[in-house]
Amino acid sequence: MTIWTFEEAREYLEKTAPPGKSIYGLGRISHLLDLLGHPEKEFINVTIAGTNGKGSTLAFLDSLLRAHGITVACHVKPHLESVTERIRLHGKDSTEKEFASALFEVKQAVETGWSRDDDPTYFELIFAAFLCAARKSGVGVVILEAGLGGRLDAVNAVDADLVILASIDFDHTELLGNTLEEITLEKIVIARKGSTVVCQKNPENVIRTVEKFCEETGVRLVIAESGTFLDDMELGLKGPYQHMNACLAFHALEALAEIHPGLFARGSSHKFFEKGFNEARLPGRWEELTDQRTGKKFILDGGHNRAGLESVLNHYRGLYQDKGGGTIIFALKKSKDVDSVLPMLPRSAKNIILTKLTWPESYSPDQMACDLDRLSSIDPELSRGPSKINVFKADSIKKGIEIANDVSDSDIPVLVTGSLYLVGEARSELMNGI
Repeated sequence: MTIWTFEEAREYLEKTAPPGKSIYGLGRISHLLDLLGHPEKEFINVTIAGTNGKGSTLAFLDSLLRAHGITVACHVKPHLESVTERIRLHGKDSTEKEFASALFEVKQAVETGWSRDDDPTYFELIFAAFLCAARKSGVGVVILEAGLGGRLDAVNAVDADLVILASIDFDHTELLGNTLEEITLEKIVIARKGSTVVCQKNPENVIRTVEKFCEETGVRLVIAESGTFLDDMELGLKGPYQHMNACLAFHALEALAEIHPGLFARGSSHKFFEKGFNEARLPGRWEELTDQRTGKKFILDGGHNRAGLESVLNHYRGLYQDKGGGTIIFALKKSKDVDSVLPMLPRSAKNIILTKLTWPESYSPDQMACDLDRLSSIDPELSRGPSKINVFKADSIKKGIEIANDVSDSDIPVLVTGSLYLVGEARSELMNGI
C-alpha cells in the first residue's frame, strides 16, 4: 500500500499546478470527473453562488443539516491557514491524512488516464479531491461553494439539485460583466432544468434577471423572504448581516426537504433549528481573537469588495465610533478595485494600518497610502492629519499587529479586514503567538 504524506501532497500541488494561475473552462474538470468515475453522482448536491455571504450561508446550512442528523461534506473557498480547510467532512476540516489520501486518488487518475494537452489547475485538483473524500466518507449531501462567478467555475461541472443564490454585487467585473444583470447571469447559469433555486432578497434588477432565467429554463424559484422564525434563535456567526445569511440557509433547508423528503427521516423540530443556528462556525467572519502577548482584542472579518467591506465597516463603526474610533488593519489583492473601497476606511476608524499579503500579489502599503492622498484631494471628507486620521504602513501582518498594539485604544478591538488571505495570516499570528 502506497503511503503519501501531506507534505508530498502539498508539494505535488505546488509543482504541478501552482496556485494563483486562473485558467477558466469546464473541459479539464469534466475529464477529471470521468477518470474518477463521477463521484459527484453519489450524493445530493447543493451549490452556493453569489458575491457576498456564500461562506456564511454554507456554514449555517451545513450546521442545520447536521443538526437534523444528515451527513454533510462542504467544499469551502478560500482556505485561511491550511489547504485542508477546503475539504470539510461531518463539520470538521479534513485531516492532513484525509486530504493527502483524496489528492493521491486524483493524482493516480491523472497519471494513468489524462489525455488532454492542458493540465488540471490547482483549484480543479482540490475540487476533485474533495469529491473523492466526500465519496469515501459516505456523506448524503455535499455543499459546494462557487468561486469566481459560476458559469466557468469547476462546480458547474456538477449538476446541483439545489442552487442557492446569495447577495449579488459588483466584483470581478473584468470577467463577469459590468452590470448586475450580467453578473447575475454568470452565477445563476449553474442551475439546470428541473432543479430549484433559492434566491436571497437582492436589488430588483437582479431578481428580475433570476426570474426570467428560471422561467425560460424550467427552474423552480424560491425567494428567501425574511420572517420572525429567527427572532429567538442565537446565531453562531456574529454580525447583523448574518441574519440575512441564516434566513437564506433556512429557506434552502426547507426547499431541500421538499426535493428530498427522505433525507429528513428524523423529522424536524425547533430544537434542531436552535442547535443548527447556534453551532454554525466559520473562522474569519467577525471572529474575535486575543493577542496572548498583550491581551489586545482583534476582530477578523474579510471584506474584499465594496458591498462586503461596507457591511463590515458599518457594524464596526456602529459599535465603536462613539468611543473615539478604532483601528483597522487592511490589505487587498491586486486584482481588486482598491479605489472603490479605500474611501470607506478613514470614515470608519482613526488609525488605518495598511499592509500587504504574503500571497497572492497585493497592493503595496505605499501605493495605498498614495491612493488615499489622491482620493483625499478629490473628497474633502477624506482629508487626514494628526488630529483626524492616522495612517501607518506595515510590510507584514506581524508588523501591522505590533503597530496596532501600540496605537489602538485598550478598550476598542482592532479590526483586520480586506482580503480573506490577510484574515488568514492574522489568524495564524494571533493563534500561534507573535
